[in-house]
Amino acid sequence: MDIQRKAVQKPLWKKYWFVLPVFILLIGTYSLRNILGNASYFIERSAVVTAKVEQGNFRVNVRATGVLKPLNIRWVSSQVSGRAEQVFVKAGAEVNKGDVLVQLSNPELHRNLEKARWELEAKKAESHVAFVMLESQMVDLENSVLSAEYSYQSAKLKLDAETALLAQGNATVSALEYQRSQLTVKQQMQSWRAQQQKTEKMKANMAATKIAQQARIGLVENNYQRVQEQVAALQVRSSTSGVVQQVSLELGERAQVGDSVALVADQNTLFAELQVQEVRVKDIALGQLVTIDTRTSEIIGEVTRIDPAVKSGMVLIDVKLMSDLPTEARPELTVDGLIAISNIENALYVKRPVYAPRHTKVGLYKLSQDQQFASKYSVGLGQSSVNKIQIIDGLMLGDEIIISDTSSWQEHQEIKIN
Repeated sequence: MDIQRKAVQKPLWKKYWFVLPVFILLIGTYSLRNILGNASYFIERSAVVTAKVEQGNFRVNVRATGVLKPLNIRWVSSQVSGRAEQVFVKAGAEVNKGDVLVQLSNPELHRNLEKARWELEAKKAESHVAFVMLESQMVDLENSVLSAEYSYQSAKLKLDAETALLAQGNATVSALEYQRSQLTVKQQMQSWRAQQQKTEKMKANMAATKIAQQARIGLVENNYQRVQEQVAALQVRSSTSGVVQQVSLELGERAQVGDSVALVADQNTLFAELQVQEVRVKDIALGQLVTIDTRTSEIIGEVTRIDPAVKSGMVLIDVKLMSDLPTEARPELTVDGLIAISNIENALYVKRPVYAPRHTKVGLYKLSQDQQFASKYSVGLGQSSVNKIQIIDGLMLGDEIIISDTSSWQEHQEIKIN
């Protein structure tokens, strides 16, 4: 016969063993949710840089780099050809106007000078001989005039005597002889006048000849002076006072007419030449104040010229320096420039994030109160300065955001900061 067995009930813990793991899982999930929130990405605290939103006067500046340039600069060139015999200066030397920079040698020019000098002496001697001859002819003509005058006076005296005798009725003078005397007087008068006219023409001829001789002498003398100037130009002199920036001619090197010898700049009158990114040039205008930083001192200036051309994405800006130059200021000194664009009062601003174009909306991560999380917010940006940017909307005073590179987790809405 069958034996009836008594059913043994399982303990509750064995029957509902899965309840405890589920409960532990729920508790763990709840705790993890409280710890991690909605974060889908984790980042170490040391890997991010943050900044707080501030409020106040927001100065919009444009930073640029450049160099100091001399305002007055002169290229000293060779006026004659020659070989550099001596070089008296080097780059950095201070020179005054007229100082000899380089001595050139050219024997041909010295020979030309000697030849031109002898030509001038010969021309002067020839002119003197020609003028002496004319003066001699003039003396002869003047003697002829005196002789003609004496002959006329003698004939006139004879005619006057015969006229007196005829008036007294003296028959010793015939009518024919009297007429001859009258004719002689007329002839002598004509001869005297002719000699006088010759003398006047001779004087005019002497004056014209003298002018012509002086012109010929002047032509030869000008040639002599030109060669003298060429010989003097073998000493290449500075055309201005300043500091030698460059010497282009080396000892023994030959220079041709017009070749550059040295570059001399006035170190007391400098201006700054800055390079500005082409995207920022539209904010710059003439007359804007600029602070020039030499790494040691600061110089105040103003924008005086904006280059219309763009070269390699940069635009050249000339800045007039208005304050006294520091001792370290010199041509080609590398400087930084801070161009003051505008000043916005009572504005919200923050240190500029890595990628934050001005006048755009970007996604920035704002830290929570406990700084354990960072959530992505859409933030409107305004004007930008050198290292700060204006906040238009999306953030408030005191908010702290991540300003380091966030490109690797931009697809995550919230991140956890360990």
